[in-house]
Amino acid sequence: MESGSPFDDFTAAEESTRETVQLITSDDVSITVDIDSPPSPQALATLLHPHPHYGGRRDHPLLLSLSKELNRNQIATARNDFRHASGNTIEEMADAIAACDELKRRYPRLPLVIAGYSFGSIVAARVASEVGAQHLVMIAPPLSTLSLNVPDVATTLIVAEHDQFSPPSSLENHSVAVRSTLHVVSGADHFLNGAFETTAKLTVEAITTALGA
Repeated sequence: MESGSPFDDFTAAEESTRETVQLITSDDVSITVDIDSPPSPQALATLLHPHPHYGGRRDHPLLLSLSKELNRNQIATARNDFRHASGNTIEEMADAIAACDELKRRYPRLPLVIAGYSFGSIVAARVASEVGAQHLVMIAPPLSTLSLNVPDVATTLIVAEHDQFSPPSSLENHSVAVRSTLHVVSGADHFLNGAFETTAKLTVEAITTALGA
């Protein structure tokens, strides 16, 4: 019996295309966005990078790994550079929304998910409902250091076992964590060095499961 999932019997993309575009946000800021599209996309994912004041940018190696794995699973991705205004996740929300809107403009009938790493995960959580995301993935979210309301979107947390900022033990009773599906990346710290492949696979699993339910 067919499940109705857009991922049933998918064929891995042989080649994805990349387009780099300049977008103007709702508050008139220009940002750069990479759009990676497989031949036959069946879903969309916006990927948000770590803190822009500490080297975070759209071509962060983890985001590139995520995009590649998502493209293989027929999911088109957008990776935007955040502005360098404040690094407080407020101004950057408009940047993330612009990237999501561009994906939806190109593929208006496809479901959208949003995923962020570290600082980017907080931005993702704050805009997920506004952009109509069907699922939210928060990778190494610094939840113990920042205030965040519980997202109004089904959420997966991917947490490093030895995260220096928000280890799994700090999230046991956190309001966001108790409402989310939690995965722990064994042996990894906040920077996830050596665990990009594992993290990418967990992200794809979370997204395809959510959209295929």
